[in-house]
Amino acid sequence: MKLSTLLRRVALIPLCLGMMAAPAAMAATYPSQPVNLIVGFPAGGPTDLIARLIAQHLGSDLGEKFIVENKGGAGGNIGTKAAARAQPDGYTGLVASLNLTINPWMTEGLDVDSRKDLMPVRTVAIAPTVLVVRNDFPAKNFSEFVEAVRQAPNKYNSAAQGASPLLAVELFTQLTNTQITPVPYKGAAAAMVDLIAGHVDMSFATLGSVLPHIKSGKVRVLAVASPERYALLPDTPTFAESGMPDFRFDSWTGLLMPAGTPQAVIDTLKVSLDKLVISDDFKKQVLEMGMMPVLEDTPADFAKTIDRELVLYEKLAASARKKVEK
Repeated sequence: MKLSTLLRRVALIPLCLGMMAAPAAMAATYPSQPVNLIVGFPAGGPTDLIARLIAQHLGSDLGEKFIVENKGGAGGNIGTKAAARAQPDGYTGLVASLNLTINPWMTEGLDVDSRKDLMPVRTVAIAPTVLVVRNDFPAKNFSEFVEAVRQAPNKYNSAAQGASPLLAVELFTQLTNTQITPVPYKGAAAAMVDLIAGHVDMSFATLGSVLPHIKSGKVRVLAVASPERYALLPDTPTFAESGMPDFRFDSWTGLLMPAGTPQAVIDTLKVSLDKLVISDDFKKQVLEMGMMPVLEDTPADFAKTIDRELVLYEKLAASARKKVEK
């Protein structure tokens, strides 16, 4: 071997060792400055509240400030875009929810690829969808409900307070071969007022938005779309128990980082969040919010969830759009 070749190979050794040591060094020093967690919704909503629990925990566990930054507007799109375009250095993240997989098909101006432009860390909580009906609805349980709507196509309507409930109606009618008329609402509060008053028949709503009304007896809940029964509603069956295992409409909340973020950062954040979701305090707080902690999740699991939902919601959005255009 020529001396010059040998010298070049020897010279490369420190460089290679440095490259191997870089991830370990970053993991040991990250974070070394405050981290911004963007939320695409105003303060006070469920995504924001979960983001603040995440920020508080990460700050305490990792020894640096994690700051929630609300960038509301366009159904979460403004915040999503800001996070996706941020420097992938580990100091900007996104706490997102179901908007990440629904908005590409239901809103305009996103200009973000939910899979290519963001790196999943893990989900921390889910808000299951529940089927609630007005108190005098002529069905006492889920099977009677399905039979009632099947026997009377388009007689009954459902409050659709946003894209998620609209697509939930579409999924339900496809799985049961029924016809329900969606009634658009700008927000959950107005929808619940009309449901309680009996102006609409039902709603496929996130549990948190209707839990107080269920507890007070102002509306009746017939089923919950979650893998297991919700702890605070132990007598309410899941859709799977009611014969509809394919009706899943969890509204998850999770942490993502801009594409290109070092894997050492993703791993550090994931390990820390693993501690959060098993804490008794976190479990108690999310249950009171109408959510459930996600005890086991990985970046790969989160990515599969996003992929699956993007495919499902694209189909449901196209189907719902055709019905509106008729």
